[in-house]
Order: sequence, then structure tokens, then C-alpha cells
Amino acid sequence: METTWKGWKWTALALLALAALLALRLALAWRGASAAGTPFSARAVVAEPFRWPDLAAGAWNVFRSGAAPAPAAPAGQLAARYRLAGVFLILGDPDAAAAENRCAILDDVQDQRQILAGEGEDVGPARVVRVAADHVVLSADGREETLVLAAGTLPGRGGSAPGAPAAEAPKILETTRFGNRVGETRWEINKAAVLEYYREMMDNPERLAGLFNAMEPDRDTEGKVAGYRLNVARGEKDFYTQVGLRDGDVVRKVNSMRMTSQRRAEYFIGEFVQDRLGAVVIDVERDGQPQKLVYLVK
Repeated sequence: METTWKGWKWTALALLALAALLALRLALAWRGASAAGTPFSARAVVAEPFRWPDLAAGAWNVFRSGAAPAPAAPAGQLAARYRLAGVFLILGDPDAAAAENRCAILDDVQDQRQILAGEGEDVGPARVVRVAADHVVLSADGREETLVLAAGTLPGRGGSAPGAPAAEAPKILETTRFGNRVGETRWEINKAAVLEYYREMMDNPERLAGLFNAMEPDRDTEGKVAGYRLNVARGEKDFYTQVGLRDGDVVRKVNSMRMTSQRRAEYFIGEFVQDRLGAVVIDVERDGQPQKLVYLVK
């Protein structure tokens, strides 16, 4: 009964609207006739016939049933398979004025693996079309889908695209002053906590010196710096261990920038403080094996 009443209500409203349009049409015709000095009845004969306004084919079904418009199409198969964990800015030479280049950190839910990919690279059956600071566009089979940053364990970080299946919250494996460890080599870092620690260092030159001195140059066969080896005995052991670094780790790259001088390390710190890094990826050599440590910054 209620559905029928709604249907009649929408029908009545539609008829009233059309009647108003017809009345307006007649009024305009009468004014034109008066201005030209021609009787209205004669003008009305030669006037263009009234045309019904064009409506989409399915519009009348709404008036008849009172049903709400159909919801937006749900997210597709790519959004169901992949999660955008983070986006990091690829750092180049500090002295080079290069365009910004970003890389996406994707979780393949189907294959249970982490993928780092830039624009134009393939991720399983999909290709990365565009990487922005807070979303990525993937394409497959001639169609594109946009993935936004997935929510994490820290408040205010990420969300989900309309229609995308809700991502299961990461399991917190460890909590430190700086955030949560959510994987074997992945952390969600609270930027405010890191900046607070940074201010402590700036107010205590001895501790700041210990922070840098703990990273000893690791040289190649030609004597050139090829990275920095962590020696926690030289200072700030608590900081390094709380962010997942171990004594003896050799830092080779940070966000793809080779660590070959202290100037590069200072450049990286500056980018972080200026809030330009949504994620940090550190390439380390641990026990002779390469590893990537991923830090998603909130």
C-alpha cells in the first residue's frame, strides 16, 4: 500500500511539472503574438508543437515505483585483490633537480606477498598506471581502478575506496615509542613521535653525535663509501632497535637513494621533517643477505 501511494505521489509531481512547462509555453506564445499585433489564435496555429522533454529510458520506472536510484557500481577485482599499504618518494641525488617519482607499496592478498612497483610496472595481472601521494591507479583487461591508502593500526591513516571490501586490520606484533610493527619487516610509524625524538637530539649535541657515529662507513674494494654499518655500541641503541635495525646491519639505500655520504643522510632527514615522505623503504644488508625494511609514516 505504501509503495502504491509513493508511486501515485511521484506521478502527481511529474504531471504538475509538465503542466507548468505547458503553461509557460502558452504564455510565451501569447506574448509573441501581442508584440507582433497578431491574434493569439492565429499565431498558435503556426507555432511549433509542444515537445515532451527528453528523459532517460529508465527514469519513468523511478516515478512508477518510487524506488531509489541504483547505487554506484562496486569496486572491481583489482581492489579485491590488492591493498595500497603506502607510497614512498624515490629520492635522487640531493644536487639534482629531478621531477618527483613515487613508488607504490602493494599487498597482494591472493598471493600473500608485498610488491613495490612504480608507474609502468606490472603487478601480477595488472599494471601500475599512476602513483600519487595517497592513491594508485591500476589497469587490467582494458579497465582502470583506483586504490586509496588502506587503513592501518594508527588512527587517522588511510581509508577505503567506495565499494571496496573492508581490509582486515594488520596484526600488531610489537609496539614501541615510535609506532607498531605489523610484519616481519614492516612498521607503522607515528611521525609526531619521531619528530619529538628529533627535537630531543637537537637539544642534546652529545646524543646527536652518538646517533650519527653509530653509523660507520662501509667501504667497497676501491675505498669508496658503499653504505653505513650500524654499531649500536657507539650510541642511541634504543632508537635503532625500536625501529627494527640490528647491530651489524649495513644500510645501502633509503627510498632508492644510495647512502654514500653523510650529506645524503641529512638530505633524507630534511625530506622527512618537511613531511614529504609518506613511507620510508630502507635497503639493508643483514647477515650477508639483502632485506627491505618498510616504514609507513602517519
